[in-house]
Amino acid sequence: MLRGVFLKSLRDHRRALIWWSAGLCAFVAMECAIYPSVRRSAVGLDQYVKNLPEFITKAFLGSIDFSTPPGFVNAEVFSFMAPLLFLVFAVGTGARSIAGEEEAGTMDLLLAGPVSRRRVTLEKFAFVVLGVAVLSIVLFAALLVGTNAAGMHLGAASLARGCLLLGLLGLAFGSLAFAVGAATGRRALATAVSGGLAVALYLLNALSQLAEGLRPFRVLSLFYYYGGAAPLTRGLRAADLSVLSLTTAVLLAVALLAFTRRDVRA
Repeated sequence: MLRGVFLKSLRDHRRALIWWSAGLCAFVAMECAIYPSVRRSAVGLDQYVKNLPEFITKAFLGSIDFSTPPGFVNAEVFSFMAPLLFLVFAVGTGARSIAGEEEAGTMDLLLAGPVSRRRVTLEKFAFVVLGVAVLSIVLFAALLVGTNAAGMHLGAASLARGCLLLGLLGLAFGSLAFAVGAATGRRALATAVSGGLAVALYLLNALSQLAEGLRPFRVLSLFYYYGGAAPLTRGLRAADLSVLSLTTAVLLAVALLAFTRRDVRA
């Protein structure tokens, strides 16, 4: 199954995957390097955070304590920057998997061979999964080495939990971009829909910390199942894994159905 189209995708994007991995390692190294100075000024930093407007602290920082290693890693890595990087990668990869080939005029050549649309869809999606999985493993390894070197000693289980949830979150939105691209053949539309929904759901989960009226609706946000601003300390729940995984599975089914039934643009 995973031959031909999958290997072509891997060959076409291997350099990008290497650069993304190197960038993640550099980002983690930079964050771990500043931890000793943050730890020395933790009291002042926590006081500064407490003096921020309630809107900022409740919506985007939650109960993060910069003076503790989990609080620092949650705030500096898992609350915003890592999700942003994973979403950019996953959405971009998902959007160009099928729609990119179609807009480049190479999909007809791909389908002219002895390969079904179903196989093309599955193998293209397999590369999206591989890309997100590689980045999750790279982030885990970089954090494990970096946090231990910086004296944080968070533990492999805690870091693995955070990276797993992050990977599932990125894959869910990447699957949405993949499905929209498979259904329309338009890369820009797939990116816009997925990116726009990601922003909307992020804000829904963040603002539900402030507005009581929004709190019942936070279960509609994938960021709620990711753990919001503190996935390291929330714990791994079956509901979180189920919702994120099921979202990906449903969107893959939509992509399969849509791509096998529509005309491909020449």
